[in-house]
Order: sequence, then structure tokens, then C-alpha cells
Amino acid sequence: MSLGNNSGINRRTWFCAVASFTATLVIGFAIWWNYVWILSHIAQWRSRAEGLALHTLGDAWERQGRHLSGSRAVNCGRVLVHANPKASTECALKAFSKGKPFRVRYDLQGFDSDVSAGLVYTPEGKLYGLVFDGDPLGQVGTSWSRQRTEKQPCPSPFHLYVNPNGRLNCFTEEAVPPKDLMSPNFQSY
Repeated sequence: MSLGNNSGINRRTWFCAVASFTATLVIGFAIWWNYVWILSHIAQWRSRAEGLALHTLGDAWERQGRHLSGSRAVNCGRVLVHANPKASTECALKAFSKGKPFRVRYDLQGFDSDVSAGLVYTPEGKLYGLVFDGDPLGQVGTSWSRQRTEKQPCPSPFHLYVNPNGRLNCFTEEAVPPKDLMSPNFQSY
């Protein structure tokens, strides 16, 4: 009888070992399968989250422009690439002539990220040029974490110019391209 009991214990032990091994394999495969699926979709989720954050909170240019110009500023809008800037430019000129804070933004044709430039007039009477680069690493579009805005005070006394492209700037009458691709250009060229 003792031999039969040992045989039953061995069978039970063997069955438990096989069941544990099989369960481990199945669970391991399920984790691996989900891990591969998660890794393949993580970039898509990150892109959606960044897009939602940009839509909700605005990009760095919008946030800095709102901060500088204040809550009562005239928002003369954002002119898209190849759109007619006339209405936004006239809005900014009118606000400036009345001494009202304003912001105006012109999207520019970038080659590896979203790029724009514009002017912000503050309640304190300061005028700034803002340049935006959506992704200085050039990975197309606007990155939530890498986007940058540079602020440059306009020369005093202030003179606003409408450049040949119909965009407003405070630096020169002519549209001057940047000296090289990596140089900031505070003009809305």
C-alpha cells in the first residue's frame, strides 16, 4: 500500500508541476503578446495625447503670447501658411494705434516642423517678436515636449512694418530670411 500511495503522490506532484508549467507558459505568452501590442501602439497613443494637449492648452507660442499680452488683449488671430494675412495685420495695426495689447501670429512654411512668427504687444507697452519651432529636432509637426518659442524685444522706439508678404513685423521694412536654417528669425518673413 505504501507503494500505491507514493505513486499517487508522484502523479499528483507531476500533474501539479505540468499544470504550473503550462499556466506559466500561457501567462508568459499572454504577457509577451500584450507587450508587443502595447509597444506597437505606444507611439500612436503618445501622438494622440500630445495632439489633445496641444488642442486644449495651445502650443508654446499661444501660451507665451497669452501670458505676455494679458487676458484683455486683442487676439488678431493666427494666419495659416499661404492664407491672406490682411485682416490679422490690420487688426494688429489698429490695436497698436489705440495702445491696446494685442497678439498676431503668422504660420510659416517649415520643412521639418511647424514654424511661425508674430508680434505681441503687452499691457505695459512692450512689443515683442515671438518665433516658434514645433520640433527643433525636426521630427515633423509639433512635439509637446520639444517645442520652443523665442522672445525678442522690438527695437525702441517701436515702428511696425508690413513686409512684402503682408505680415507685420517690427525689425525692418524688408522681409529678411534667416542667415542660415538654424538661426532664429524674429520677422514674419
